[in-house]
Amino acid sequence: MMTLEHPLDDESRVFLATVEEFNRTEVAPFADQWDHDEQLPREVFTKAGKLGIMGMVAPKEYGGQGLSYVTSALAVKELGKTCASLAMDIAAHNALSVGQIILFGTDEQKQKYIPRLVSGEWIGAWGLTEPNAGSDTGGIETKGEQHGDHWHINGMKHFITSGRVADLIIVIATTGRTDAGKNEISAFIMMKDQLEAVRKIHTYGMRASETSELRFTNSKAEILGERGRGREQALTVLDRGRISIAALAVGIAEAAFDRANSYANERKQFGHAIGNFQAIQWMLVDSAMELEASEVMTLHAAHLQDQGKNTTKESAMAKLFASESAVKICDRSMQIHGGYGYSRDLPIERYLRDAKLCTIGEGTSEVQRLVIARHVLKEAKPLKLAHRENREANVDPMRPTGGNAQKQPLPNGAR
Repeated sequence: MMTLEHPLDDESRVFLATVEEFNRTEVAPFADQWDHDEQLPREVFTKAGKLGIMGMVAPKEYGGQGLSYVTSALAVKELGKTCASLAMDIAAHNALSVGQIILFGTDEQKQKYIPRLVSGEWIGAWGLTEPNAGSDTGGIETKGEQHGDHWHINGMKHFITSGRVADLIIVIATTGRTDAGKNEISAFIMMKDQLEAVRKIHTYGMRASETSELRFTNSKAEILGERGRGREQALTVLDRGRISIAALAVGIAEAAFDRANSYANERKQFGHAIGNFQAIQWMLVDSAMELEASEVMTLHAAHLQDQGKNTTKESAMAKLFASESAVKICDRSMQIHGGYGYSRDLPIERYLRDAKLCTIGEGTSEVQRLVIARHVLKEAKPLKLAHRENREANVDPMRPTGGNAQKQPLPNGAR
């Protein structure tokens, strides 16, 4: 394990050992079949809940583990090495659904919902994206209207992780117009009996995850946090969610790299292990560097979260670099494996399919670059621009100077 900016305590080490054992016994033997079936069994979430994996950073007073974001990131990475679909669902549940209620819910809402979410009894989902709105939150069309002590939600959500199987969903919707004439955006808690699961969206990767399309028709919900602060809430939890996506990408990439490295040492062609050929070595070297840098950036962002600092830039950087690196590392792994990597006999093609989602979910790579650019430009230090002072020309110390100095003859042919 890498040396972190701060060491893990004993509780975190024990928890991560538990996650590793859960991954080995309850996930690894079934991951390929789940991908083939495009479905995760409900009982795997129940088992994860009993081990504390469904409430890693949630406070202990609500039944959570109260662990650090560094520990949570390492747990998601571990799960991502074996089954990225499960890791993504658990990451979204923790960072987005549970996270938003913990950060912005009332004491009553926390007491009512968090214990059942962190125990694994309930699965949480998070609904921001729509057919015509995703990164552009101002384009949200789902509407919330107040009716006494509750709200009615009407609209649709698209590409919602765990949408069809979730027991509770956080819904981001408009609740009117601001003084500036823009959409006022608020967040809501809704139970599963209030929504219509339209369909499972079949995807290129993360096939076992229930990526869903949802419809709301006068669906009853309760407001979460202050009215009109839904966009700010969403951006706050996305800073944490992007760290989880980065950790997921690192896990997938590590699994692909480990297999490629082992294969390069064992596979022989022309009388030599293919790892002896420079072309293979360079692919492994590039992957090793990108993998280690990805993990450093991810754990750095998580560490800053543990310190209570704003990580918008660092989260975006970690997600951008780790996700794009993961795609390259998985692609190289497939190339090193040749035909075996392209076949479904090995999980290499699954790694590559799953890694691609990390460049899209919770903000595309292009959006991450916009976020990072804004912060980088704001951090620029002002330059003190001034005219250069006059400087003397280079002078030959052997040549006479002064206005009365005789002009020296030039060499033959010089002008």
